[in-house]
Amino acid sequence: MAGEEVYEKKLLDRVADAIVDGLAALINLVRPGWAERNKARMDELKLTLYALNRSPIGLLGVALVIAFVIIAIIGPYIAPLGYNDQLVYCVTDFDAVRLAPPGTVVEVAEDSICTQLGIEPGIYKLWLGADEYGRDLLSRILYGARTSFIVVVLVMAVGPWIGILLGLFSGYRGGVVDEVIMRVVDVFLAFPGLILAIALSAVLPSRLDPIIINNELLLGTLLRLFALKPEDALPMVRLVVVVIALWIVWWPVYARLVRGMVLSARENTYVEAARALGIPTHSILVGHILPNILGPVLVYLTLDFGAVILVEAGLSFLGLGAVPPIADWGRIIYDGAQYYPNAWWLVFFPGLAILFTVLGFNLLGDALRDIMDPRTRRRIEFKVKGR
Repeated sequence: MAGEEVYEKKLLDRVADAIVDGLAALINLVRPGWAERNKARMDELKLTLYALNRSPIGLLGVALVIAFVIIAIIGPYIAPLGYNDQLVYCVTDFDAVRLAPPGTVVEVAEDSICTQLGIEPGIYKLWLGADEYGRDLLSRILYGARTSFIVVVLVMAVGPWIGILLGLFSGYRGGVVDEVIMRVVDVFLAFPGLILAIALSAVLPSRLDPIIINNELLLGTLLRLFALKPEDALPMVRLVVVVIALWIVWWPVYARLVRGMVLSARENTYVEAARALGIPTHSILVGHILPNILGPVLVYLTLDFGAVILVEAGLSFLGLGAVPPIADWGRIIYDGAQYYPNAWWLVFFPGLAILFTVLGFNLLGDALRDIMDPRTRRRIEFKVKGR
């Protein structure tokens, strides 16, 4: 076989090739010649994806994660009703809609007061039932997916990277700088993460309310991200508080993890060569050390996506996260728990959403850990290579 035909190309392998080649072509438009200079790196990325394609657990994790992302993006647009549309105003028999079981059919008449509240007339089937206010549970779960997605993206886009950058700097410089940063990390790690998040979520709202509400650009951006109505701006601040609290809680672990890897990596020959050539410290850290320790960090990041969803749902369940009328999986379970087991669907379906989402990230993280580990990577490569 020719060098480029060493691998048995499956359908998913061809999809991986298209993704990597498309990414390289896109970068090449901005930085001409980049694809040619980084051909070896792109080939290694393809091999990683080939290995992932042969991991059933990894593929299941990818499928669950992709499903979560797609639902989070399009959920508010395909939801049958709004997250706070209360159908109890649409019928004469209040009890017919309140805590309606899955499969209940509700008709909204044209002359109903609901049409004045923005609910289109027609027949609605409550596939997953309704809550105590007659709000469609399926719609609230779809909006809740958007809430969880935005929270986890905002947390993971900032919190861990604070720790990664501090860990890089601490491990590379050593001395007094390392001691100061690590002692600060020790202070944060001395408190259980959930307890610290609870304390911050209880203290921060009064400080942040005026800052967010009075900034029209920031407020409008956040409302669009969370797919919320302007009248729900104040409850949304509690979500922003959760994000900031998790930023503060999430960085110390990464600082400790990265610092330990940098202490080993900084002694390698390529780092010494970079120093001898007079390359600036920030270029050595970002361009030389970080790419070589990114594998274990990437696995940790993937697993933490699920952990953030669990912690955010836990804070909402405790009443310190999302507040009504915002749709959040943890808050839906909290509100429905008082009607359990009679209205079991209010706990079961949002709990199932949390289960499958967190399971997807954990399965993907486990598969990446196997692929990134040189001891198991070689065995996977033998499965990938054609005979």
